[in-house]
Amino acid sequence: MSEGIRVLLSNLWFPSRDGVVKGVIFLENGKIGFIGETPEPEHELSELQYDFQGHAIALHGFSAIVDLVEYPFRRLGINDFSTLSRHELERLAEVGFANALANGITMPIVYTEHLKPVEKISRELGIKVVIIHEGEVVEKSGLYYLLVKEGNIYFNDEKIGVLSDITCSPQRITEKCRMMDLRSTGSTISSLSILYESGVDSGRLYRILVEPYRITRVGEGVIDVNEIADLQVIDLGNPLKASIIRHEDDFWATVSRFMDPDIVFVNGESYYERGEHLVVPVKNITGILDKISIK
Repeated sequence: MSEGIRVLLSNLWFPSRDGVVKGVIFLENGKIGFIGETPEPEHELSELQYDFQGHAIALHGFSAIVDLVEYPFRRLGINDFSTLSRHELERLAEVGFANALANGITMPIVYTEHLKPVEKISRELGIKVVIIHEGEVVEKSGLYYLLVKEGNIYFNDEKIGVLSDITCSPQRITEKCRMMDLRSTGSTISSLSILYESGVDSGRLYRILVEPYRITRVGEGVIDVNEIADLQVIDLGNPLKASIIRHEDDFWATVSRFMDPDIVFVNGESYYERGEHLVVPVKNITGILDKISIK
């Protein structure tokens, strides 16, 4: 699917600047071109159209710290990849990107020693990545670098805050949290339901999950006209995800389940739909895992 294809999402619920609304979202040229209760006549000529008949929610794409190259080895305590070639590390990165998208994470944040494979696959796939680093890097298009220096974190020489204060996890949330670290819970979004059960408002969790878009000035992290079209849709027509939305409270209660999305758009392009990765290649990596296991 090319960026020039127009997409119309109809009859679904989503959070706008003015609160939760039911209506349509029109995507064009990588941006949100229109939101409203009903589409304009020209929007109904969109090449790709979805009508959810009121049984779906749309959210802005998330940005969180996740494992990419390390994803297949989560919780195994395996950190030495010295026997792997660059090509093999790139294959692992592809798997990590696929997992991120399947969790609605459209702009992954990485804190890794394996920058080169992440940078290469990010460029090939057209997926934005935020890189937390502690040294000099050569900045590249589509990548956003957060510098850690003396415990503080900076973007373009502007201090964002103290790293330990502005990062949190499903086990520990801070008052100043601006980035969620999901690595300890397997880099999956469903782990956040733990925080809701402990009394953390789902609206606040949602704001944390889109905040890196603001930090890096990629966007405002909202569903609005001229914002980047990084979106995820959860189809409540699926009986396993069914819910009733009558008002804003129902919407955020449904969000609090932190269900995997059914459709994920990156820059207005459908990257993931109903279990199928449309852009990210998902290849067999058992040979790579065997190579690590017999080391």
